[in-house]
Amino acid sequence: MQELNVKFTPAEGDARTITLRIGDPVQGPSSWGVRIEIVGYGRPYAAVIQGQDWAQSLELAAMVLPVALQTMGLKGTLEPSFYEREANGPDLSKLPPEVRAIFEPAGPDVEGRESE
Repeated sequence: MQELNVKFTPAEGDARTITLRIGDPVQGPSSWGVRIEIVGYGRPYAAVIQGQDWAQSLELAAMVLPVALQTMGLKGTLEPSFYEREANGPDLSKLPPEVRAIFEPAGPDVEGRESE
């Protein structure tokens, strides 16, 4: 299991060191899995991330770690940065317009306001 100690600086509060871990890819009957762990800040987090092959499972594990931090309520910065999520989501401008339209909000939102 690979381990990276990072300095987590929350939006409010003091910085502290947390540990991010990514396990080795393991082939299962229908997919590959990689275990991820976050320790050092409150309750530890662990999950197995599935992919179609070993490379995809590792890539998805790296992408999921920032999301897992957010689900733990940890919003802030990491030093060194681990995997930067795009602030406003992925860049859809390179997709064909008919595909991009699927992802763009249209009509009223949940609260009845028009989406921008």
